[in-house]
Amino acid sequence: MIKKMIAKLFTVRRLLLIVAPLVIVVCFWLSSPWQLPERAVAGQKQAQFNGFRGQEARESTVGAEKPQLAEFDEAEFLSKLEQKFAGVIEVKHAQIRMLEQLISYLKSRYPDDWESRVEAMLLQMYPELAGELLAKYQAWSNYNAWLITERDTLRAMSPTERRDALWAKRFDAFGGDAELIWAAELRNRKIEDALIAVEEMAGSRPEEKLTYFVESVRGALGDKAEPRLTARRTELMDRFLRLDSVQQALRGMPESARLTSLREIRSGLGMDAEAIERWTALDQRRDRVWAAGSEYMQQRQSILAEYSGSEQVRLMASLRAALFPEQSAVIQREEESGFFRFAGERRIGRE
Repeated sequence: MIKKMIAKLFTVRRLLLIVAPLVIVVCFWLSSPWQLPERAVAGQKQAQFNGFRGQEARESTVGAEKPQLAEFDEAEFLSKLEQKFAGVIEVKHAQIRMLEQLISYLKSRYPDDWESRVEAMLLQMYPELAGELLAKYQAWSNYNAWLITERDTLRAMSPTERRDALWAKRFDAFGGDAELIWAAELRNRKIEDALIAVEEMAGSRPEEKLTYFVESVRGALGDKAEPRLTARRTELMDRFLRLDSVQQALRGMPESARLTSLREIRSGLGMDAEAIERWTALDQRRDRVWAAGSEYMQQRQSILAEYSGSEQVRLMASLRAALFPEQSAVIQREEESGFFRFAGERRIGRE
């Protein structure tokens, strides 16, 4: 019995020794590159397809989402910019302002090649004006480059020489459009010239000077003089009252005459009755403050001359509290810092 079992075991062993190498060969063959042609091709195609799908998915993420977002943002920006200047794009000054904002956007978004995009953007926003706007952009670029190159030379010039040099270059770059592009500066220059002329009107009363000044301003502001005069009324009043000759004339008047002169000045600038009454009330409060200030400076000088130490400090605090109960602490801090609000000449109509 035992002999038969041993014999069977040897038989099984011989079979395993024969079959095992065959199994290894078959497995190796099935996993090797030399498998059936159609199966190999199918496997390669599947791998290529899977790889392509992965690449396609990545490209769709990188190539579709980002350009769509950029295109959306850019379209929105250009639309808003176009709408902002839609009603004034024919105005030369507005064209320059639009170009400044467009260039600022392009520089921030496309720092390496922003200049190459200007023409396409202008064509997209203003196809009918693109040629004119592109020429403006080129002239504007040349003008700004000149400003940088000549910066030191311009700084060394007198104000009049610098102004003349700037205008000469502007006319060279933009032709007749220069006056339209810098129209606001030109108007301000005419107003400055009028103020200089008013200052040189010796012996004239403030009201007479104002009449000349207002007429000059109307001429400088052009066909939109009245709305511009209305919008700048307070500014023009301040600039007129700042003139030394006007201040000297007002300081030489009695209080009642000065108040009347200030009312006439404001009326001459087109202020209504209510506004004039408010200004008159403010002038009267200022008169009272400066009368107290004059008394304060006189008594202060006496206290400083006659007293010292803690007694001087006490008396000064008492004087400030008596004359300026609401401002005494502020005035004390001002004086400790070296500022004396009532030491200089008062600017009539302005304080």
